[in-house]
Amino acid sequence: MLCSCGGGGSDVTANVPNTLSLIRPANYTLKWSDEFTTSGSPGIAWTYDEGAPLLGGSVWGNSERQLYTRDSANVFVSNGELTIQPIAGVPENSPTRNPTLLATSARIKTDTSSYYSALNGTPYGFYEIRAKVPCVGGAWPAVWMMGQNGEWPARGEIDIMEWFGRYFANDINQVQSGVHTANNFGANSRYQKANVSGMCSSYHNFQMHWSAQEILIGVDGVPTFSYKKPVGAGQADWPFDQPAHLILNVAVGGNLGGDVNPPDIPSMTLKVDYVKVWQAP
Repeated sequence: MLCSCGGGGSDVTANVPNTLSLIRPANYTLKWSDEFTTSGSPGIAWTYDEGAPLLGGSVWGNSERQLYTRDSANVFVSNGELTIQPIAGVPENSPTRNPTLLATSARIKTDTSSYYSALNGTPYGFYEIRAKVPCVGGAWPAVWMMGQNGEWPARGEIDIMEWFGRYFANDINQVQSGVHTANNFGANSRYQKANVSGMCSSYHNFQMHWSAQEILIGVDGVPTFSYKKPVGAGQADWPFDQPAHLILNVAVGGNLGGDVNPPDIPSMTLKVDYVKVWQAP
């Protein structure tokens, strides 16, 4: 089965030096940001992925065991930060009564015309998401991006940060980053794992520097993954010239979340201090 947002693939390390840096160029200007200063819902800067289409054994389901909602208990802004909070149990009025479901959660994205307009219709720039990640067996928190148009994986996916309860619960100070394209998904996914000190106990800056030739990802200024545009690459290897939107979510269980101990669900909390995007003049 195909797995979006991680899963499978080749653990690869770039064999050539990065041409980009995770030191943000001084001439870049801030084009879009959310510092979550207004309490309540995430606001019009964000839209929601929710409901039954993301469940089950489909590409998007990944056998996950949460129902995504826009409920204020699952996603909210308070004290200057965004919280995504899985909650054990599934409401009676859910669009599906799938017996494997264990929890509700949230998946939000910047898939809005104002976001694309702010970035002038191009994805290139320097991205920084300051967040505190839940490191709990059964959890699958992620900060990632999807191309604006097309079908997965041809539209392109970039995983800035993923933490897999299935694989990392016994060695929690890990993170994974990678990309998916038409020629690089499933068993051929391109990704890299890295160790991050205090991954679960502190806020970290998850960063990406994206140009027309390279995507460089890292944590707190330290590069962890690079994907360079192959020579002569077409859309199947480099779909990363079209606009793309950010996605924040916490999945529960599934192929990469792993086995869930229901009493652990309240600890699967993703906290986000800010999301910022700078671009060259």
